[in-house]
Amino acid sequence: MTDSIEAVTKMSLQFLAEAIGQCPAGLESSTNRDVVFAVLGFQYGAVQGAAYVAGLGDDAAAGIAEEVLGKINGMERENVLNYLSLMPMLARKEYPPIGIGAKAIIGFYHAPTDGEKLATAGSLREILRQIDEA
Repeated sequence: MTDSIEAVTKMSLQFLAEAIGQCPAGLESSTNRDVVFAVLGFQYGAVQGAAYVAGLGDDAAAGIAEEVLGKINGMERENVLNYLSLMPMLARKEYPPIGIGAKAIIGFYHAPTDGEKLATAGSLREILRQIDEA
């Protein structure tokens, strides 16, 4: 199980770094709560999707999400835990960025070409574009 946790953590970090790399500069310092929740929801969904495919349970997925979201966003543990405490409720309400993140990471790793990988990683950019237009 430790190998699976390490693999999911590595896969999630790689995918999310690619996804964030395609987004506008300054994303990490945004004060727009819609943007923050969309990004964190997408990231949470990606970790959950990878954990599910690897056959990991909810506890392992939560631990991975805590580590990955903290690293990728440079957030303190307490802030990460505050956001993560809201994610299961948002998932039950089918908050779109969570589902999109889960599908995107799976698509990213099954994509046969680099172009298709970039398209799946670009789904976060599309979410943010929709928020900007709203």
